[in-house]
Order: sequence, then C-alpha cells, then structure tokens
Amino acid sequence: MKFLIPATLLSVLLFWAGCSTTPQEQAFSDPAPAPIQIVETPKPKKDLVFPISIAGIPFSNLEVYEAKHPGYGVGYLYENNDTLLDISVFDGGRRIIRDGINSDDVHLQYEEAKQQIAAIEESGYYRIKEVITDDWIRVGDQPFLYFSYKYDDGHDEKSSYLMLTAYDGNFLKIRLTTDLASDPQVFNAFMSEFEALISSESTS
Repeated sequence: MKFLIPATLLSVLLFWAGCSTTPQEQAFSDPAPAPIQIVETPKPKKDLVFPISIAGIPFSNLEVYEAKHPGYGVGYLYENNDTLLDISVFDGGRRIIRDGINSDDVHLQYEEAKQQIAAIEESGYYRIKEVITDDWIRVGDQPFLYFSYKYDDGHDEKSSYLMLTAYDGNFLKIRLTTDLASDPQVFNAFMSEFEALISSESTS
C-alpha cells in the first residue's frame, strides 16, 4: 500500500467518497483538458501531515477503509457548526498514478465524484441552486480539478467545493462545505493553509 502514515496525532487521511460509481450520463460538463502550458515537473517526496485544525476547523474523526476495501484509502474529517471538510487519500486500486491532473485516471475519479454529488441531489438531500465552477485551479505548484456549487438543504444555503488531483502517487480529494454566509472567508482561509501544507517538503 502506498499511503504515508505520519507519526503524529493524526496518522491517516479521511476518505470522503471512495466507492466507485458505475459510469453514467454526466451530470455536469467535463472540464476542458488542462492547458498545454501546464508542466508537471518532478517533485521531492512529501509527507502530508494534517494538523489538529485547518483554518480554524477542528479535527473530528478518522476513517480507515483500506483494510476492508482495498483502494478506498484513508482520511480525515474536520468540522464545526458551519463547515464540513473531508480530505481523502486513496489509490483506487491502481499501482501507478501519474501526478497532476492530465491523466485519464484523475479525470475519471473527478467525474465519479461529481456523479456522487448529483446522486445525493437526486435522493432529495439537497437542491443544487447554481454550479459556479467546473474547471481547474492551482494550489501552490499543484493543479487540481475544481468544481464548486451552491445548494439549499431545506434549512440553509451552502457553498460546496470539490478539488481532486494526483499527488505523490495517490489521488488527493478535498470536499469543503460551508454556510453561504461564511463563504468565501472560510474557503480563502482553507486555501491559504492548505497551500502551505502541500507545499512543505518532508523532512523525513
């Protein structure tokens, strides 16, 4: 198994939605392929060590799916009254995962994650009001496929973000959902701290 196990309080990463879905008609448009000028250069090996809070969002729980479901990975859940943050690291059963966002494997994982979002809406859990972005962004030197939207769960309006990339030999997926009134402050604070986190080189 390729996952890195940090020797800190938080020793594994949370898998938000590792179950592969059966490909079906896409609920959202595919993002355009990453521009040709994106050059994915080799990077030093990095150990992601997640702190006890990120952007003021405290660690809540951990889940380990790998033992019973190989390929599903491990991960962290952070949450407070307004915000839910899931950080997932998994390999999907693939032995070789090319870093960045240009591979078919990364795009497949991204589309499956969007299908899961659509399936939750179809179940009646919430109603998507607006798709904001279906594209890609950079976090430090790392490109991510990036999907954001607003939804109404019948009680509150929320902003939700999906980010996915291949990083250090695994897939790295982020789901951040916060009250609409707290956004974009929460998102910007998270992005600032997360950029520093994934840009820091391992000292091991």
